[in-house]
Amino acid sequence: MRTIAAIVSLMILVAAGLPAARAGEAETVGAINKAAAALDQAFERQDQEAVKRLMTPDHIAVTPYYDGVQTVADQLASLPDLQYEQKADGKPLITVLGPDAAMRTFTADLKGSLAGKSIASKVFVSEVWVKADGAWVEKFYQVTTLQP
Repeated sequence: MRTIAAIVSLMILVAAGLPAARAGEAETVGAINKAAAALDQAFERQDQEAVKRLMTPDHIAVTPYYDGVQTVADQLASLPDLQYEQKADGKPLITVLGPDAAMRTFTADLKGSLAGKSIASKVFVSEVWVKADGAWVEKFYQVTTLQP
């Protein structure tokens, strides 16, 4: 009888905690989407200070248009040669990995160029976001070209 009472009590406690977790998760998703939009706009405006502020110092990017893995410094150095517009197809999917980490994925259309070479294509984007000093910042960005 005690075992059944313990199980029922545990189930009630877990169920009571679920709505609060979902509410916090929705807030997290909104904050990450807002930070991601700000980072995209910073790249489009070529605002180096905003780009640095919205990425971790050890951030890396892997894309078909960069020559290999890019650090923050590499991306900032190439920024004057980047004409960039990214438009997501539909709503990004955010998977909350913990209280301070999440993965954001989506398909998008890229338009623009890097050093005169076209980067226009249909892509799948993966981003890892972490919370640092109370703000969501991007730690990892990867673009994979999809077949037309």
